[in-house]
Amino acid sequence: MLKPWYLTGLVDGEGSFCITISKHKTKKLGFDPRLSFEIEMIIEDKPLLEKVKETLKCGNVYTLSYERYGWRPHAKFSTKSQKEIFGKIIPFFKKYPMYGKKQKDFEFFCEAAEIFKSKNHLTIDGINKLREIQSKMNLRKKVKLASARVRENRVPSGNGDQ
Repeated sequence: MLKPWYLTGLVDGEGSFCITISKHKTKKLGFDPRLSFEIEMIIEDKPLLEKVKETLKCGNVYTLSYERYGWRPHAKFSTKSQKEIFGKIIPFFKKYPMYGKKQKDFEFFCEAAEIFKSKNHLTIDGINKLREIQSKMNLRKKVKLASARVRENRVPSGNGDQ
């Protein structure tokens, strides 16, 4: 098990609180909104992500291949379960808040979670509110600068050969 404040710091640096709104042909409104929480790291850190799963008592750890981009393999801890998000993720980060860049995203994530709890995500007004919240999140990603993460994850030759 990880110490709670270590996990908070890890998420502040590597985690992601997400709202996705996908088009969906069989849904009444044509959209499928979802909440998710993820941490993605290089494959060597997969044991750490397994400890995240053990500590939070939820989610799953996946192995990802980014060979087509010339990146090393990654591992991802992820949960999209509303039960886990409402029962584990949100209470954990309310008890052990972040003090860095992700805290504001977490606050927006909690605002979006309230829309899901009230079932308003099943209405056009709710989806529009989720889009508004979504537009305020992860603003760091919208800056068009070379990212250290991309440089770190490229294999030395840049083409997938090692």
